[in-house]
Amino acid sequence: MLFGRLTLAAILLASSVSGASGVAAMIGDTFVKLPPPSGFCELTPRYEFDGRAVAVISAYMAGENIKLLAMSADCNQLAEAREGKRQLDDVSAYLIFNSDMKMPTPFSVASKCKTLRASSNSPVGTDVDARLASILEKINVNQGGSIGVITEDDNACYTATLTKQGTDDGARKLFVNLQANAVVRTKAIMVRRQAVYQDGDTIKAVLAKLKIDVAAFVTANP
Repeated sequence: MLFGRLTLAAILLASSVSGASGVAAMIGDTFVKLPPPSGFCELTPRYEFDGRAVAVISAYMAGENIKLLAMSADCNQLAEAREGKRQLDDVSAYLIFNSDMKMPTPFSVASKCKTLRASSNSPVGTDVDARLASILEKINVNQGGSIGVITEDDNACYTATLTKQGTDDGARKLFVNLQANAVVRTKAIMVRRQAVYQDGDTIKAVLAKLKIDVAAFVTANP
């Protein structure tokens, strides 16, 4: 699972500082800026909703050996979620594997993508739509299915996963979860974005937004 009912929070590093342009964190001895997407607001333990969710997501990510550096959500959705009126759908996060916290990554974006393509059986030239259709046929509630690598560019290697989650009112909702695997200031950092899956064009739409997020991230950390 990449995002879903668990991923409704941000856990900020103790050394992080928040500012108008987003969160900044010391990762080992490296200072990294973590700007939120346009129209997104950071979750913070100052709010009760955020604090409760922080405890859940912190424990979940610890099991994955991942540190969640910062998380944000659509500002309107977040305001309503803090009042108990809804769950979050549109969420973004910055993460890093614990093993990558102190040491510079030995990977480039290209080499990382090569490894991810091999491990997810998604080599260059394979049909992303066909892989998506296969996952849609098989996925059950509270399960996820990896689509694998969907594209790559100079900034990142992009992977996708679908998750089907039950909602508080008993309905079922399908999410698309995209991850950009980037290297910034010698650190291998993952940038994730979640949205509700609508149709076959959803991945393309979310990917376009994630590429904008990643470009802003790279620009903020020359």
